[in-house]
This record gives sequence, C-alpha cells and structure tokens, in this order.
Amino acid sequence: MRIEHIAIWVSDLEAMRAFYETYFNAVAGEKYHNHRKEFTSYFLSFTDGARLELMHKYYCNYR
Repeated sequence: MRIEHIAIWVSDLEAMRAFYETYFNAVAGEKYHNHRKEFTSYFLSFTDGARLELMHKYYCNYR
C-alpha cells in the first residue's frame, strides 16, 4: 500500500510552504483558493513521489 498524500492544517500557509521548500526541497504547486469556503492550500511534492497538502482556513482560530 502507498499513501498518495497527507494533509495538515496550518495557521501560516506561506511560512509553512517556505519551510518545506527550504529544509526538505519540496516543490510547491500553484496555490489553490476556494473563496466560498474561505480555504487555501498548496500541494508540495517531494523527490520520492510523496505529497503533502498544507491547508489554511481564512478565519479559523487554531489556539
């Protein structure tokens, strides 16, 4: 069995994208916006084929 991707909620989408690009050599796809659901995300790809989805809700309180 191979997991296609995993997803995590983040409070700072751009900072987390930069973190994975810098320290894990991830390549980010185009930013996805769903204005109706107030949601944005990036799919990050890694050299071994794994993918990570970083997800952010505009008005979500993570505390």
